[in-house]
Amino acid sequence: MITGSKGMAGAAYLSAKAAYAVGAGLVQIYTAEENRTVLQELLPEAIISCYNETAGKPDDKELEKLIQWADVICIGCGLGTSVFASRLLKKTMEILRENGSEEEKLRSCPCIIDADGLNLLSMDMEQLQGVPNVILTPHMKEMSRLINKEIPQIAERRFSVVKEFTEQYQVVCALKDSRTVVMKEGHHPFLNLAGNSAMAKAGSGDVLAGMISGLAAQKTDIFDAVSAGVYFHACGGDEARKKKGSYSVLARDLIDGIGQCLKNAEERL
Repeated sequence: MITGSKGMAGAAYLSAKAAYAVGAGLVQIYTAEENRTVLQELLPEAIISCYNETAGKPDDKELEKLIQWADVICIGCGLGTSVFASRLLKKTMEILRENGSEEEKLRSCPCIIDADGLNLLSMDMEQLQGVPNVILTPHMKEMSRLINKEIPQIAERRFSVVKEFTEQYQVVCALKDSRTVVMKEGHHPFLNLAGNSAMAKAGSGDVLAGMISGLAAQKTDIFDAVSAGVYFHACGGDEARKKKGSYSVLARDLIDGIGQCLKNAEERL
């Protein structure tokens, strides 16, 4: 999880905890040095590795080692849009692009890009070229930046916009809205009908990115991982609203709700 610039430990915490909540075995957080202590206290189950943003650029060797260790990468939650963050995303894409033969690339680990990662990506979409198994999770405003269209233009023809986007860039895209749609070329679209307005809180997207990461790490087909992540995230929101009502739900409550939903599903098997 390449997440959390200085002062944004919460995004790193929520995404990592959500990955654990759906079955990830071990999560490593690569974050700003200033976040180390609070994350060790909040989530002692995670490995914490840190970068020093004042260095001006990422440690390329350390980053490559971390990427080679991982079964899945999530980048962007609380990352910021600094020059350092931009270099971090660019180097991550370079490593994934250059990681072995074409056959090895097809089996390479998925990479979820969310939040600030999407904003950075929108400044240079060519970074996606040649990188396999990329998952993008934009909300409507982030999508408008990615494709340089106004939100009403996207809302008017949402399915065709996402279809064209996924075909052009060869990615899986979950366009987040009141009814999130997931698309990948060659797959039937998935339209989520679960969830509620109580989920429209800061950190909810970090939880979803973490869930998708945790599911993808279990060697699930990436389209299925994204679709399942979107659905269970919404079910977690429905469960949280039952307990706390429509106004008091926080992003962390979604994780507890997800746990209950998965328990219920397991008991029905």
